[in-house]
Amino acid sequence: MKKCPDCGMVIANQAIRCPKCKFNFAESPDAGGAAVPAEAAAVSAAATGASSKGSAGIMPMIEVTKDNVDELYGQLKAAIVKRKTEFDHFIDFLENRTAWLTAPAGTEGALACEKGLLIRSVGVTKQLLRIKDTLMPQLDEESAIIIGLFHDVGKVGVEGKPYYLVEEHIGSSGSALGLSFSSRISSSVSSSSSQTFSINPKLVKMNIGVRSLYLVSQYMLLSDDEAQAISYAAEPELINGNTCPYTLVLETAIKMQKNIYENQDTISSYSFTTIK
Repeated sequence: MKKCPDCGMVIANQAIRCPKCKFNFAESPDAGGAAVPAEAAAVSAAATGASSKGSAGIMPMIEVTKDNVDELYGQLKAAIVKRKTEFDHFIDFLENRTAWLTAPAGTEGALACEKGLLIRSVGVTKQLLRIKDTLMPQLDEESAIIIGLFHDVGKVGVEGKPYYLVEEHIGSSGSALGLSFSSRISSSVSSSSSQTFSINPKLVKMNIGVRSLYLVSQYMLLSDDEAQAISYAAEPELINGNTCPYTLVLETAIKMQKNIYENQDTISSYSFTTIK
């Protein structure tokens, strides 16, 4: 445990910021904060779209697919430097003890497929990093990655109880998942079998945002803005419009990803550009 030099609150050693006064230990020379290594800064720049010289600009949108999601996900993970210890502990839990890497994003739609949740989470994070400099330059890049990646993480369920159950069907592959975008993000499905998903009835009923916050907060110290964004950005109506700026920009990123970049017809009709 350590004590905050500003307010005196005792907090965990791995905490980056004081939850009471927001003192940033990583930026304080008196608290032993080290400068970000050049290698880490370069990785962060590559992941977030910022140039190595620090010039501002909105990066082009990379279409996130089943083929490239692992690489893009790895770049985002490598960009976390100041909060690396707690972030890595949570990632280890997700990757090794839940269905984080394989779960679908839902029971219907283009991303109702293996890795759908990871594809959407990475896509939303890339969207958020693209638009934050315009809508909210105060939003720290690491905060953006954390709330973008983990806003929907409640869809993994809990350890030992996945949120989605896989149902195998024998027969023709059908067209329920046959949207144009889905055909690009999914691996080839055998003509003799297909998968659908259902929600696990054995899980304690909980809003996805609340479950996401429940999981993240066991490993990471979040600011109140980050907590609200993770809990409510996907369903802002639950707090009657009383949204903080973090929630607003994440909500925008989610809508951009789901309503535009997961719909090839919309991309084509309105000339939205992507790099494949």
